[in-house]
Amino acid sequence: MEVTDLMKRQRGRVDCERGDQDLAIDPGVDVPPSLDECCSKKDQPAVTAWPGCRIEIFWRARATAEHKDKNAAHSNYRPLIYLYAFGRDILIVNEASAATDLLETKSTLYARRPTWSMVALTGRQDNIAFMDHTDRQKKARVILQAGFNPKAQRSWGPVLEEETTSLMLQMAQSPELFKQHIRRYLGSFITRFTYGTKVEDHELKLGDEISVHTQQALRPGRWLADTVPLVLYLPDWFPGMAFKPWARDARTKFMEYTARPFRQARSSVVRLYVVSYPTYNEHDTKLDGTEMRGMVPDALNDIIAGTSKYKEEELISAASSIYTAAIETTYAVFMDFLILMMAHQDVQEKAYREIMSVTESTRLPLLSDMAALPYVDAVIREVHRFNPVTPMIPRSPMQTDSYKGYRIPKDTWVMFNIWAMTHDASIYRDPHQFTPERHLPLGHESSAKDPRDFTFGFGKRICPGLNLANVQIFLFVSQFLATFEIRPPLKDDGNEEEVVLEYTSSFVSVVSYRVAEMRFYIEPLLRMMCTQHRLIGLGKADLAIISSSSLYNAYRSSAGKSEWKGI
Repeated sequence: MEVTDLMKRQRGRVDCERGDQDLAIDPGVDVPPSLDECCSKKDQPAVTAWPGCRIEIFWRARATAEHKDKNAAHSNYRPLIYLYAFGRDILIVNEASAATDLLETKSTLYARRPTWSMVALTGRQDNIAFMDHTDRQKKARVILQAGFNPKAQRSWGPVLEEETTSLMLQMAQSPELFKQHIRRYLGSFITRFTYGTKVEDHELKLGDEISVHTQQALRPGRWLADTVPLVLYLPDWFPGMAFKPWARDARTKFMEYTARPFRQARSSVVRLYVVSYPTYNEHDTKLDGTEMRGMVPDALNDIIAGTSKYKEEELISAASSIYTAAIETTYAVFMDFLILMMAHQDVQEKAYREIMSVTESTRLPLLSDMAALPYVDAVIREVHRFNPVTPMIPRSPMQTDSYKGYRIPKDTWVMFNIWAMTHDASIYRDPHQFTPERHLPLGHESSAKDPRDFTFGFGKRICPGLNLANVQIFLFVSQFLATFEIRPPLKDDGNEEEVVLEYTSSFVSVVSYRVAEMRFYIEPLLRMMCTQHRLIGLGKADLAIISSSSLYNAYRSSAGKSEWKGI
């Protein structure tokens, strides 16, 4: 039995059912064990699409049906599901074992991303996340892996600790701007890491615009150009072509943001090289490895000196790929963590107690404390599992493939459903419950798979920034828990509001809790800390005092519900 046979059968059925009016099309044909079952109506899933709809069925299924009727919805996730929409063959892979078979055993074959017209139109074609699996893409990944690896951590680790501590102080001083503080923290560090320079406010603003453009450009099914490439040849004035000037503007801003800092870094390195020539020694412009100079300047040193096996265009691809990947996904994890802690105060309290037992209430957690905080690590794993920020990972085979007797044609969009894998009851007991204990060595699921093995990708396309992301998330989570406490806002009767989680539908997913109220519930607590303990105006060195036992525990014992109202 071949997937292509199913495709032909499906196309024929759709053509026969289409009359003068748009009829409902059922594009979801499970890959069955036999042809007889394929022909049976009862074996076809309930997911239905209409002509002209967006290809968001599985994103929206996770955000709606899955959370309304969890057990029933999850039963519709078969290992393989075929869709035919807008002239495109799509195969949904919902099972972790199938993903491992395809992405690790056949990693080279599935190393390519599907083609998005909007990726090229917005200037993202040289981003390693969307490049074909070419020699240039592989070398750009190696450059990133060298900058992110644990050995290089001794240079950027202390900088990250310092900036995370600074973030805690900023959030205490102006809690109503906590989202802006977090985005600045992420943008500041990644700019410093990449180019070795400090970020300016206008660069942060431009970076935020770029992030929004990227999210919009990658939204599944939003753009006609992704499904009907012929529209790319129509003039701008033609009806429906408004996406063209929008894409040009997005491309211009992206090029401006990525090209300027690279030119500056190159000019600085060339200037140092020329001044010291002919006695130039690469060690004259490099640090001893204990300070962070910047990935681009370090790599340019070798390229200009002729000692590097990489080219500038490969370095440009690596550098321009960092911002969106490093900021948007990490920001989404941070937001998920904050809201889930508000919804699970017992987890928040348990993690805080563990941190206090390790730091002895005298300092904030550091990277050296990671191994001593297993429950904090379990909380982080559960945040990744509960709502993976990239719920779908798209790939496309570079040539026709065969899997378990089914033929997968070249260029098929193979969508790996990470959300279904992290909610597979055969791997995680009670998958719709937020339970960090499942990841503890002595927990009832001590052999449960680390969800980060799913969320950071598989095979040759695994996230090269995995180590940096894990370190940065640990520092934020541990220092935030050591410093602050989140509780739901109070209703008029003095009782806490019920936390009802909602989910966004996009390439990067975030748990949301009515954003307007999110500021309300975090602001009163932090204002109380600033008022009671006079944190405003303190320097970075003084921030460690926040987590002292006498200071913080005094706050926690005094923050009764009656005192929350009206702050």
